[in-house]
Amino acid sequence: MTAPAAPLAPGPQSTGTGSIYDLGYRGYDGPRFGRLTVTLGLLRQTLQEAYGIGRGGRAKIAPFLLLILNTLPALLAVGITALVNQAGAAQALENGMPIRHDSYQSLTSTLVMLFCAAQAPELFGRDQRYGVLPLYFSRVLTRVDYALARTGGIFLAVLIITLVPQVVLSIGGVLAASDPITGLQQDLPEIPRYLAVSILASGMLAGIAAVIAASTPRRAYATATIIGAFILPPVIVGVISALSVGDVARALHLISPGDVIEGLNAAIFGVLAVASDIVMQADFPGWVYVVTATVWILVTLGLVIRRYQTVSV
Repeated sequence: MTAPAAPLAPGPQSTGTGSIYDLGYRGYDGPRFGRLTVTLGLLRQTLQEAYGIGRGGRAKIAPFLLLILNTLPALLAVGITALVNQAGAAQALENGMPIRHDSYQSLTSTLVMLFCAAQAPELFGRDQRYGVLPLYFSRVLTRVDYALARTGGIFLAVLIITLVPQVVLSIGGVLAASDPITGLQQDLPEIPRYLAVSILASGMLAGIAAVIAASTPRRAYATATIIGAFILPPVIVGVISALSVGDVARALHLISPGDVIEGLNAAIFGVLAVASDIVMQADFPGWVYVVTATVWILVTLGLVIRRYQTVSV
């Protein structure tokens, strides 16, 4: 028989030690805000991001440069008006000044379109590229809320760059007048007109840019497509209109965003008789442009909402 195995000697006793640290975590027992507050917060954040606020210095270059360039003609017009008024030739300047409320939209529309092409892909595509949409949708924020907040933010950003030069013209015209009260009375009828044009034109441009930017996470593709959507339709419509006649050629005029905004501006300011050649050839009444711009805004907003209702996260 084999001898029983000797019992194992007890090993060294491990004396485990632990520490509990008070990190200061506390529960939140304050007011809890709902969807509206979160949506408005995202709207404000979108507007700030459109101008690079809260981001690095490079993010601020493009939006603020375009804003300055878009406002520069208004500043020049105010300065020239002040100098001419001092020289006593205000009447001659009033008849020949090319920078006016009714011409400013056409004069600087390219810069506004470039702003949309530069900023919309950054606002809409970045969340898709970095996969943060699930973080938004896992909270109280719904997909519709997200679409409305993002689209509303780019709309306000475009409205600012469109409206600031008009306000500069108004303020400068009042201050440069020999009698500020008379200057205000002369400029007062123009304020609701350029407000209406700025709101509708900004809604159209922001809506088109939002639809394209929300459709792809690739910034380069979105930027190129937005530029093409603004530049190519007027060229195509102009060629087709030159080759054909009748109601079809006139109707094609309404699918070109630039031409619609041109007609909208002329209709609201009452200068359809001296508008661009394309607008005059189309020969639409002014209300057609207002309705068309409104339809563009509603359709593009609906497409953005539809996009985020179906996007996979």
